[in-house]
Amino acid sequence: MQKIEETVMPQQALKEHIQLWLNRPIESGAVREMLNGSVAMASDIGNIRPENQDRVVCVQVQVSASKSFIIGVLCDGMGGMASGANCASLSIATFLSSCIKNQLMPIGPRLITAVEDANNDVYTLYNGNGGATLSAFIFDSDGQFEAINVGDSRIYANLAHGIKQYSKDDTFAGQNADAAGVHLSKGLLQFVGVGPDIKPQLVTFPKIRQIKRLILTSDGAHYIEDSTFKQILNQRTSAAELCKRMIDVSKWCGGFDNTSILIANDVLKIFANTDETAIPIGTVKLTDAFGEIHFIGVTALDTLDPIIRA
Repeated sequence: MQKIEETVMPQQALKEHIQLWLNRPIESGAVREMLNGSVAMASDIGNIRPENQDRVVCVQVQVSASKSFIIGVLCDGMGGMASGANCASLSIATFLSSCIKNQLMPIGPRLITAVEDANNDVYTLYNGNGGATLSAFIFDSDGQFEAINVGDSRIYANLAHGIKQYSKDDTFAGQNADAAGVHLSKGLLQFVGVGPDIKPQLVTFPKIRQIKRLILTSDGAHYIEDSTFKQILNQRTSAAELCKRMIDVSKWCGGFDNTSILIANDVLKIFANTDETAIPIGTVKLTDAFGEIHFIGVTALDTLDPIIRA
Protein backbone atom coordinates (compact mmCIF):
# COMPACT_ATOMS: atom_id res chain seq x y z
CA MET A 1 0.00 0.00 0.00
CA GLN A 2 1.42 3.39 -0.98
CA LYS A 3 0.09 6.86 -0.38
CA ILE A 4 1.58 9.83 -2.22
CA GLU A 5 0.99 13.30 -0.81
CA GLU A 6 0.67 15.97 -3.49
CA THR A 7 1.88 18.89 -1.39
CA VAL A 8 5.33 20.36 -1.82
CA MET A 9 6.66 22.17 1.25
CA PRO A 10 9.76 24.20 2.08
CA GLN A 11 12.70 22.44 3.68
CA GLN A 12 12.16 24.16 7.03
CA ALA A 13 8.91 22.19 7.30
CA LEU A 14 10.84 18.91 7.47
CA LYS A 15 10.85 18.93 11.27
CA GLU A 16 7.12 19.58 11.55
CA HIS A 17 6.27 16.89 9.02
CA ILE A 18 8.45 14.29 10.73
CA GLN A 19 6.84 15.11 14.07
CA LEU A 20 3.33 14.74 12.66
CA TRP A 21 4.27 11.44 11.03
CA LEU A 22 5.74 10.06 14.25
CA ASN A 23 2.55 11.05 16.11
CA ARG A 24 0.32 9.12 13.70
CA PRO A 25 -1.82 6.24 15.07
CA ILE A 26 0.26 3.07 15.29
CA GLU A 27 -0.25 -0.58 16.13
CA SER A 28 0.54 -1.97 19.58
CA GLY A 29 3.80 -3.41 18.29
CA ALA A 30 5.81 -4.06 15.13
CA VAL A 31 9.24 -5.00 13.77
CA ARG A 32 10.75 -3.58 10.58
CA GLU A 33 14.10 -3.82 8.80
CA MET A 34 15.98 -1.73 6.23
CA LEU A 35 19.30 -1.62 4.36
CA ASN A 36 18.98 -5.23 3.22
CA GLY A 37 18.35 -6.39 6.78
CA SER A 38 21.50 -4.83 8.23
CA VAL A 39 19.35 -2.57 10.43
CA ALA A 40 16.12 -3.51 12.21
CA MET A 41 13.98 -1.85 14.83
CA ALA A 42 11.00 -2.82 16.96
CA SER A 43 8.64 -1.07 19.34
CA ASP A 44 5.90 -2.48 21.55
CA ILE A 45 3.47 -0.97 24.03
CA GLY A 46 4.03 -3.79 26.55
CA ASN A 47 1.45 -5.27 28.91
CA ILE A 48 0.75 -2.39 31.30
CA ARG A 49 1.06 1.07 29.73
CA PRO A 50 -1.99 2.62 28.02
CA GLU A 51 0.16 4.34 25.37
CA ASN A 52 3.46 3.73 23.60
CA GLN A 53 5.59 6.81 24.29
CA ASP A 54 8.74 5.36 22.67
CA ARG A 55 9.90 6.40 19.23
CA VAL A 56 12.71 4.69 17.31
CA VAL A 57 13.79 5.46 13.74
CA CYS A 58 16.61 4.95 11.27
CA VAL A 59 17.25 7.55 8.58
CA GLN A 60 19.26 7.22 5.39
CA VAL A 61 20.35 10.45 3.67
CA GLN A 62 21.80 10.34 0.16
CA VAL A 63 23.88 13.51 -0.22
CA SER A 64 25.48 12.67 -3.58
CA ALA A 65 26.18 9.64 -5.74
CA SER A 66 29.12 8.71 -3.51
CA LYS A 67 28.25 10.29 -0.14
CA SER A 68 25.53 9.30 2.30
CA PHE A 69 24.99 8.91 6.02
CA ILE A 70 22.74 6.97 8.35
CA ILE A 71 21.25 8.12 11.65
CA GLY A 72 19.72 5.82 14.24
CA VAL A 73 17.84 7.45 17.11
CA LEU A 74 15.65 6.20 19.95
CA CYS A 75 13.65 8.43 22.32
CA ASP A 76 11.57 7.40 25.32
CA GLY A 77 8.98 9.96 26.38
CA MET A 78 9.11 10.36 30.12
CA GLY A 79 6.14 8.79 31.85
CA GLY A 80 4.47 10.96 34.46
CA MET A 81 5.42 14.16 32.64
CA ALA A 82 3.42 16.15 30.13
CA SER A 83 2.84 14.59 26.69
CA GLY A 84 5.59 11.99 26.76
CA ALA A 85 4.82 10.71 23.26
CA ASN A 86 4.89 14.17 21.73
CA CYS A 87 8.13 14.98 23.56
CA ALA A 88 9.72 11.89 22.01
CA SER A 89 8.39 12.73 18.53
CA LEU A 90 9.48 16.36 18.76
CA SER A 91 12.90 15.34 20.07
CA ILE A 92 13.49 13.03 17.11
CA ALA A 93 12.07 15.47 14.55
CA THR A 94 14.29 18.32 15.73
CA PHE A 95 17.32 16.07 16.17
CA LEU A 96 17.04 14.68 12.64
CA SER A 97 16.34 18.01 10.95
CA SER A 98 19.32 19.53 12.76
CA CYS A 99 21.62 16.68 11.70
CA ILE A 100 20.50 17.05 8.09
CA LYS A 101 20.78 20.84 8.13
CA ASN A 102 24.29 20.70 9.60
CA GLN A 103 25.54 17.84 7.43
CA LEU A 104 28.81 19.64 6.66
CA MET A 105 29.79 19.71 10.35
CA PRO A 106 32.01 16.96 11.81
CA ILE A 107 29.66 14.31 13.14
CA GLY A 108 30.60 14.67 16.84
CA PRO A 109 29.74 18.39 17.05
CA ARG A 110 26.75 17.73 14.77
CA LEU A 111 25.31 15.23 17.27
CA ILE A 112 25.85 17.59 20.21
CA THR A 113 24.24 20.48 18.30
CA ALA A 114 21.27 18.30 17.35
CA VAL A 115 20.67 17.27 20.97
CA GLU A 116 20.91 20.90 22.10
CA ASP A 117 18.43 21.94 19.39
CA ALA A 118 16.01 19.19 20.44
CA ASN A 119 16.38 20.17 24.09
CA ASN A 120 15.62 23.80 23.27
CA ASP A 121 12.48 22.91 21.32
CA VAL A 122 11.10 20.60 24.03
CA TYR A 123 12.00 22.98 26.85
CA THR A 124 10.41 25.93 25.01
CA LEU A 125 7.16 23.99 24.65
CA TYR A 126 7.00 22.33 28.08
CA ASN A 127 9.23 24.51 30.29
CA GLY A 128 10.89 21.52 31.94
CA ASN A 129 7.61 19.68 32.60
CA GLY A 130 8.04 17.29 29.67
CA GLY A 131 10.97 15.44 28.23
CA ALA A 132 12.46 12.37 26.61
CA THR A 133 15.60 10.29 26.67
CA LEU A 134 17.70 10.15 23.51
CA SER A 135 20.18 7.56 22.24
CA ALA A 136 21.60 8.04 18.75
CA PHE A 137 24.43 7.41 16.32
CA ILE A 138 25.62 8.63 12.94
CA PHE A 139 27.86 6.78 10.54
CA ASP A 140 28.69 7.80 7.00
CA SER A 141 30.14 6.57 3.73
CA ASP A 142 33.53 8.06 4.67
CA GLY A 143 33.76 5.63 7.61
CA GLN A 144 33.10 8.20 10.34
CA PHE A 145 31.07 7.07 13.36
CA GLU A 146 29.89 8.73 16.58
CA ALA A 147 27.16 8.05 19.16
CA ILE A 148 25.50 10.16 21.85
CA ASN A 149 23.24 9.49 24.84
CA VAL A 150 21.02 11.51 27.17
CA GLY A 151 18.88 9.87 29.86
CA ASP A 152 18.50 6.18 30.72
CA SER A 153 17.91 4.65 27.32
CA ARG A 154 21.08 2.80 26.42
CA ILE A 155 23.67 2.10 23.76
CA TYR A 156 25.26 -1.36 23.70
CA ALA A 157 27.81 -2.81 21.31
CA ASN A 158 29.12 -6.27 20.55
CA LEU A 159 32.88 -6.23 20.19
CA ALA A 160 35.34 -9.09 20.60
CA HIS A 161 34.33 -9.83 24.20
CA GLY A 162 30.55 -9.85 23.78
CA ILE A 163 27.78 -7.39 24.56
CA LYS A 164 28.63 -4.39 26.73
CA GLN A 165 26.86 -1.16 27.61
CA TYR A 166 28.91 1.83 26.49
CA SER A 167 26.53 4.65 27.40
CA LYS A 168 26.15 5.75 31.01
CA ASP A 169 22.68 6.20 32.46
CA ASP A 170 22.03 9.81 33.44
CA THR A 171 20.94 8.75 36.93
CA PHE A 172 22.63 8.87 40.31
CA ALA A 173 23.36 5.16 40.09
CA GLY A 174 24.47 5.26 36.47
CA GLN A 175 26.92 8.10 37.00
CA ASN A 176 28.47 6.60 40.13
CA ALA A 177 28.65 2.89 39.30
CA ASP A 178 28.84 0.48 36.40
CA ALA A 179 25.50 1.27 34.77
CA ALA A 180 25.55 -2.03 32.87
CA GLY A 181 24.68 -3.78 36.15
CA VAL A 182 21.85 -1.40 37.04
CA HIS A 183 18.59 -2.46 35.44
CA LEU A 184 15.96 -0.11 36.82
CA SER A 185 17.77 2.99 38.04
CA LYS A 186 15.43 5.95 38.58
CA GLY A 187 15.74 9.70 38.97
CA LEU A 188 17.02 11.19 35.70
CA LEU A 189 19.68 13.88 35.98
CA GLN A 190 19.57 14.70 32.25
CA PHE A 191 16.89 14.45 29.57
CA VAL A 192 15.91 16.24 26.40
CA GLY A 193 13.77 19.14 27.62
CA VAL A 194 15.59 19.64 30.94
CA GLY A 195 16.60 23.17 29.93
CA PRO A 196 19.85 25.16 29.69
CA ASP A 197 21.83 22.80 31.94
CA ILE A 198 21.78 19.88 29.50
CA LYS A 199 25.20 18.32 28.92
CA PRO A 200 24.98 15.70 26.16
CA GLN A 201 27.83 13.20 26.21
CA LEU A 202 29.39 11.47 23.24
CA VAL A 203 29.72 7.73 23.78
CA THR A 204 33.25 6.34 23.61
CA PHE A 205 33.97 2.95 22.03
CA PRO A 206 37.48 1.53 22.40
CA LYS A 207 37.70 -0.05 18.92
CA ILE A 208 35.04 1.37 16.63
CA ARG A 209 36.02 -0.75 13.63
CA GLN A 210 35.52 -3.94 15.62
CA ILE A 211 31.86 -3.26 16.37
CA LYS A 212 29.92 -6.30 15.15
CA ARG A 213 26.54 -5.18 16.42
CA LEU A 214 25.24 -1.84 17.74
CA ILE A 215 22.10 -1.76 19.90
CA LEU A 216 19.86 1.05 21.16
CA THR A 217 17.28 0.15 23.84
CA SER A 218 14.57 1.89 25.84
CA ASP A 219 14.19 0.98 29.51
CA GLY A 220 11.39 -1.51 28.89
CA ALA A 221 14.12 -3.90 27.73
CA HIS A 222 16.08 -3.37 30.93
CA TYR A 223 13.62 -5.43 32.97
CA ILE A 224 15.24 -8.46 31.33
CA GLU A 225 17.86 -10.03 33.60
CA ASP A 226 21.33 -8.95 32.51
CA SER A 227 22.76 -12.35 31.50
CA THR A 228 19.58 -13.23 29.57
CA PHE A 229 19.63 -9.81 27.87
CA LYS A 230 23.19 -10.38 26.67
CA GLN A 231 22.54 -14.01 25.68
CA ILE A 232 19.76 -12.91 23.36
CA LEU A 233 21.85 -10.20 21.71
CA ASN A 234 24.83 -12.54 21.24
CA GLN A 235 22.82 -14.96 19.12
CA ARG A 236 23.81 -15.33 15.47
CA THR A 237 20.63 -14.45 13.68
CA SER A 238 19.15 -11.53 11.78
CA ALA A 239 18.72 -8.10 13.34
CA ALA A 240 14.96 -8.33 12.83
CA GLU A 241 14.74 -11.70 14.59
CA LEU A 242 16.80 -10.38 17.51
CA CYS A 243 14.47 -7.39 17.83
CA LYS A 244 11.46 -9.71 17.89
CA ARG A 245 13.03 -11.93 20.55
CA MET A 246 13.87 -8.93 22.75
CA ILE A 247 10.28 -7.70 22.56
CA ASP A 248 8.88 -11.16 23.30
CA VAL A 249 11.13 -11.69 26.32
CA SER A 250 10.46 -8.23 27.71
CA LYS A 251 6.74 -9.01 27.61
CA TRP A 252 7.29 -12.44 29.17
CA CYS A 253 9.13 -10.62 31.95
CA GLY A 254 6.01 -8.58 32.67
CA GLY A 255 5.97 -5.93 29.93
CA PHE A 256 5.93 -3.23 32.60
CA ASP A 257 6.97 -0.48 30.19
CA ASN A 258 7.10 0.28 26.48
CA THR A 259 10.01 -1.51 24.86
CA SER A 260 11.89 -0.31 21.79
CA ILE A 261 15.12 -1.52 20.24
CA LEU A 262 17.26 -0.75 17.21
CA ILE A 263 19.96 -3.18 16.08
CA ALA A 264 22.58 -2.52 13.39
CA ASN A 265 24.79 -5.41 12.29
CA ASP A 266 28.27 -4.67 10.88
CA VAL A 267 27.51 -0.96 10.82
CA LEU A 268 30.78 0.06 9.20
CA LYS A 269 30.32 -2.42 6.33
CA ILE A 270 26.88 -1.30 5.18
CA PHE A 271 28.28 1.23 2.72
CA ALA A 272 30.40 -1.44 1.03
CA ASN A 273 27.27 -2.44 -0.93
CA THR A 274 26.41 1.04 -2.21
CA ASP A 275 24.66 -0.26 -5.33
CA GLU A 276 22.21 -2.20 -3.17
CA THR A 277 21.59 0.45 -0.51
CA ALA A 278 21.70 3.70 -2.50
CA ILE A 279 18.60 5.87 -2.82
CA PRO A 280 18.08 8.87 -5.17
CA ILE A 281 20.38 11.84 -4.54
CA GLY A 282 18.80 14.41 -2.23
CA THR A 283 16.48 11.85 -0.62
CA VAL A 284 15.88 11.27 3.07
CA LYS A 285 14.45 7.82 3.83
CA LEU A 286 13.02 7.59 7.34
CA THR A 287 11.94 4.21 8.72
CA ASP A 288 10.39 3.27 12.05
CA ALA A 289 8.97 -0.04 13.26
CA PHE A 290 5.60 0.71 11.66
CA GLY A 291 6.39 2.17 8.23
CA GLU A 292 8.59 4.47 6.20
CA ILE A 293 8.49 7.89 4.59
CA HIS A 294 10.70 9.37 1.87
CA PHE A 295 11.46 13.07 1.55
CA ILE A 296 12.67 13.83 -1.96
CA GLY A 297 14.91 16.79 -2.80
CA VAL A 298 15.69 17.73 0.80
CA THR A 299 19.45 17.99 0.40
CA ALA A 300 19.47 19.22 -3.19
CA LEU A 301 16.62 21.74 -3.25
CA ASP A 302 14.74 24.00 -0.87
CA THR A 303 11.61 21.88 -1.30
CA LEU A 304 10.62 18.37 -0.35
CA ASP A 305 8.03 15.97 -1.67
CA PRO A 306 7.07 13.33 0.89
CA ILE A 307 6.16 9.81 -0.16
CA ILE A 308 4.72 7.62 2.59
CA ARG A 309 4.73 3.82 2.59
CA ALA A 310 2.81 1.91 5.22
